[in-house]
Amino acid sequence: MFKQSILAIGAHPDDMEQFAGGTLIHLVKKGHEVTIAPLTDGRCGTNSLSPEEIIEIRAKEQQKAAKIIGAKYVNLGINDGCVSYDLETAKMVAALIRKVNPSIIITHPTIDYMTDHAHTGQLVIWAVPEARHKNFEAGEKQPLKKHPYFYHTDPQGLTFADGQIARVNTVVDITETVDQKLEAFGAHKSQVDFLPNVVNAVDKTRRWAVIRGEQVGVSYAEGFSQNYLAQYPKRNILVELLLGKVFTL
Repeated sequence: MFKQSILAIGAHPDDMEQFAGGTLIHLVKKGHEVTIAPLTDGRCGTNSLSPEEIIEIRAKEQQKAAKIIGAKYVNLGINDGCVSYDLETAKMVAALIRKVNPSIIITHPTIDYMTDHAHTGQLVIWAVPEARHKNFEAGEKQPLKKHPYFYHTDPQGLTFADGQIARVNTVVDITETVDQKLEAFGAHKSQVDFLPNVVNAVDKTRRWAVIRGEQVGVSYAEGFSQNYLAQYPKRNILVELLLGKVFTL
């Protein structure tokens, strides 16, 4: 299999580590190129610091986390809490996609607890087809030649508004990479300490991986829903790239 370019687009600087980190590490270990691209600067992840202070802290944490995963890192710098589903932001996302030219995109679901997450998933769906259109003005790079493979992560807490565990069609065994994933997520120390949960955020993330693992009979896993809308590829390329690690449901 040729070297693939994977673009993981999250709303916040710690999102893709939390929801897809184990899978991204698998892909890096297989020789593929991963870029993690949060849309926001993370300024809302504090109760005490100024925007400038927390943005600087979170940028350093993101660089450390990306290094642990073996990924490149790009931040679009939108104000945290302000990811809008609008044309201007869709153009920013389309420009990012053209610049990276990914064969695989991973992003949030289009319904989630945080609007930043949901809007990110919706914006990627908006941006991908337009990134292929020559006359859609977005960045300086050439339009995409074909649709990338497209996966949505689990939602926050693994549940949608009905309280039920989200249905997925792809589950990746991350038993071999879970510790490295949690190290990368834990590198976002300002958020691990900030997130208002009874359970430590790293422990909570491990627990989610256990739940997905139980679904397919492994110790730890991550869930994804491959997007099969219209022109998106119908093969599940993760099955081919991560032989023996991927279950389709």
